[in-house]
Amino acid sequence: MTLPPSDARSGLSGESGPDARLGFMDNFWNWFGDSANASSWYFGGLLALSGLPFLLGNVFFLTPLIILPWAALAYISRKTGASTVMLARPVLGVVGSRMFMGPMETMVQLGWTTVTTYMGATSILALSGFHGFWATVSSLLLIALLQGVVVAFGLSAIRLLKWISSIGLLFFAGWESWVVFEKWGLAHWPHMPPPSFRLSAATLIDISFINIWTWLQVGDFARHATTRKTATWGAFWGLWTGQTWFVGVGAISMLSLGISKGHFDMADSDPSRMLSGMGLGFVALGVILLSSVSVSASNLYGAGMGLSSLFPGRHPENPVRALRAVSLVQGGTAFLPLLFSSFLSYFTTFLTTIGGIFIPLWSIVLTDYFFCRKGHLTREDFSPEDERSSLWGGKGGVNPGGFLALGAGVAFFYGTRYFCPKVGALAGFVIPTILLSSVCYLLIDRLRRTVDFLR
Repeated sequence: MTLPPSDARSGLSGESGPDARLGFMDNFWNWFGDSANASSWYFGGLLALSGLPFLLGNVFFLTPLIILPWAALAYISRKTGASTVMLARPVLGVVGSRMFMGPMETMVQLGWTTVTTYMGATSILALSGFHGFWATVSSLLLIALLQGVVVAFGLSAIRLLKWISSIGLLFFAGWESWVVFEKWGLAHWPHMPPPSFRLSAATLIDISFINIWTWLQVGDFARHATTRKTATWGAFWGLWTGQTWFVGVGAISMLSLGISKGHFDMADSDPSRMLSGMGLGFVALGVILLSSVSVSASNLYGAGMGLSSLFPGRHPENPVRALRAVSLVQGGTAFLPLLFSSFLSYFTTFLTTIGGIFIPLWSIVLTDYFFCRKGHLTREDFSPEDERSSLWGGKGGVNPGGFLALGAGVAFFYGTRYFCPKVGALAGFVIPTILLSSVCYLLIDRLRRTVDFLR
């Protein structure tokens, strides 16, 4: 299916009809399937090491607050018809958003695909009993092949996969959750020994923000929603429900394993280690396989959209060529974690690297929409892609003010991590970065308006 010529070039989705074809449950299952995955299980194990009060506070108070601004991006995307790359146009300019966000979304989404592919492959090895280099290579290639084939067929195939995998996850993960509760229960938790290792609360809050705010494909799916409420709340409830479930199961498994062993080990948060000790067999295998392929398909769609944005003259609704390209590339990037000393090292390095870019970026995008423009952005603002566009920016289609605010946030995030690590231990790096980036953008926007007024 193709869009009318003007929309096909800009990547905008129509207000109604076949273009807006994702209903509430489509969006819900899409994000449920993305968040109910091995990385959420892994994060739940890490949260459990900080104790039950912090775990519950994170799941039922902090996480919804983090998801709300992220879901607001879905609202903006549905209202304006903008893809993820185009969401940055108001702050970076037409050309600036394309040249910055296009490569960034492609690389980050491939990175997330690497995370889920590797965790799925190692969990399958642990459950099957196979070991060794070639067994690892085979399992990685198997998952890469499965998800690559689905993505190569485009959005319709991904939508079908989401429904199938989410229903399968309800069955397998429900069975798995029942086994965990039945085997260990919750009665002995108040008497559990203290954890032997703790991540600081500030570090875990940072990981929570980065984990959610780097789901960049939010705009690529939300723009296809039938209504703005469908886009916003389908994404919100789907993401929170799936993540809460798998974080909870991961935390219960971690705490229960620690109690049964008599000590807590951070390495036990790895789903492959947890599952291998539970005797769940094919049930656990079904959960890992479905969740890995499902979330990776979504990530690869975002990677394909990012890649296709670099070629504005060829920006179809379903970027088949770009999707096939990233499907092939992810077969190679799946092996990146093997270059690190441990998967935890790769996971934390990946999160902190991408967090320093997209935490400040989405901060200024949201600041621009809600505080500077007061929500006054329409589909017409995004339609032209030349100097006629109100979002064109400065010389060459680049908005220097937006890049200055983004640069300040990026410099603060990485600079404080390197030169002032104690800041992270006290307040974390994410919340100060959000505040700094937003204030910088507000000041720059106010200065620009003042200069324009005086001319």
